[in-house]
Amino acid sequence: MNRRSAFLIIALIGGILPKGHADWAEVTALDLPVTKLSSDPGKAKSAMASHFNQQIRANESFLKDFPNDSHSYESKVRLEVARARLASLEPDPRAVNVALVRLMELEKQASDPTQRAETMFRRISLQWQNLGNDADQRRERAVTSARIFSNEFPSDRRAPRLLAEASVLCDNDPVQKRKLINEAIALGITSSDEALKMKLEDDLRRLDQLGKPVQLSFKDTHGEQIDLSQYRGDVVAIVFWAAESAPCLVWIRDFATYASEIPGLKVIGVSFDQDKKDLTAATKALHIDWPMAFDGKGWQSSMARRLGINALPTLWLIDRHGCLRALNARDNYQLKIKELLLQH
Repeated sequence: MNRRSAFLIIALIGGILPKGHADWAEVTALDLPVTKLSSDPGKAKSAMASHFNQQIRANESFLKDFPNDSHSYESKVRLEVARARLASLEPDPRAVNVALVRLMELEKQASDPTQRAETMFRRISLQWQNLGNDADQRRERAVTSARIFSNEFPSDRRAPRLLAEASVLCDNDPVQKRKLINEAIALGITSSDEALKMKLEDDLRRLDQLGKPVQLSFKDTHGEQIDLSQYRGDVVAIVFWAAESAPCLVWIRDFATYASEIPGLKVIGVSFDQDKKDLTAATKALHIDWPMAFDGKGWQSSMARRLGINALPTLWLIDRHGCLRALNARDNYQLKIKELLLQH
């Protein structure tokens, strides 16, 4: 046994790792997310930027000191991911694109399909955070990237999930949505991904209701019996939401203001809250007086599965004949409602 081998054995027995591996541990330690963010948006953004900069410096240092280490490829990927996240935070679209192009180059350098799939998945995840503001463009880019991944790695358990996530952007394109869902199902969903299976079943259930009369009746929060059939002849918006959800509150504030100015529109709310106090406080603050369904069961509500609702907020639009005309008009409700109001 030579002196170097003896030193390594003594070092390992004594709990001392070679410097390269210790530094890699420092790199991976930065994977832990920043959990205690300030409620102040400026301070929260600063904390996130500081974290991403730490990741950048750690990987740059590692690659400089250990360019031939077995973790060097992974470090290069982590470096570009951190750069892209920091640029997204700024935001700096040019810098984001530079990092994404570098990740594409790294995909070509991967040593095996598993490594290539991991790098591509990370790149796609970052791309989806920077799809732009145009709804059609976002949908096209997401669908394209999901299909590229699933075609190249059909046995990867993330492939059906990507297709399912891309289908979320296709609520205004039912034909495309159904195709994506069927493609995801065809790839096979593992037993450990039961939640995804249920989501896809919910989505198909919603698609099957499109263009058909909707059956909906409940006692509202004031004890009055509400039946959607009573609204025949009116255009109705059904808002599925939860007061405990920040994205819901932001969206519904604008929608409530819009709806109050459209006399020909009827609105019904379906709350997935568990605490009625949250619902009452929100409706009061937002000046909402729509009939509101509430059973306190949250996502365990019978309406969630029966109607296939798996994302909030969701906005259904019902025509004058009581038929479902939009699976989720959340992003373009003004245009859709105007079209329905003009129909007789």
